[in-house]
Amino acid sequence: MILITGGAHQGKQKIARNLWEQKKEAHNTLEPVVAAGDTKDQERLLQAEIIVQFHLWIYKMTENGTDPYPFVHRLFQENPQVILTLDQVGCGVVPMDAFDRKYREMVGRIGCLLADQAKEVYLVTCGIARKIK
Repeated sequence: MILITGGAHQGKQKIARNLWEQKKEAHNTLEPVVAAGDTKDQERLLQAEIIVQFHLWIYKMTENGTDPYPFVHRLFQENPQVILTLDQVGCGVVPMDAFDRKYREMVGRIGCLLADQAKEVYLVTCGIARKIK
């Protein structure tokens, strides 16, 4: 797994495509299978080569009252080659709304778990990726 994180609209998806292109010889397709984090189809996430905006998937799970951790562990096992983007949502003013605070904390904790399991981790700012693991 490769994790790409950073603030919103910083170029994480472009970096994900570039990393996929660099490892393209390991793939049998001309274009990567990309899944968006707002999908309801978990099987699509398990088969994607790139998952963008994984924080949106965490939002949906938190909103539905579903524990996201079992699926995250399943993702590690069944799709270990995935390139995943995750917005950092914990910076800035702490939300007043209890749900928003819970969601923000969940993204941070799952981000730590993803970074721990990832082979590589990149932090993207202004379209520039810095490898931090």
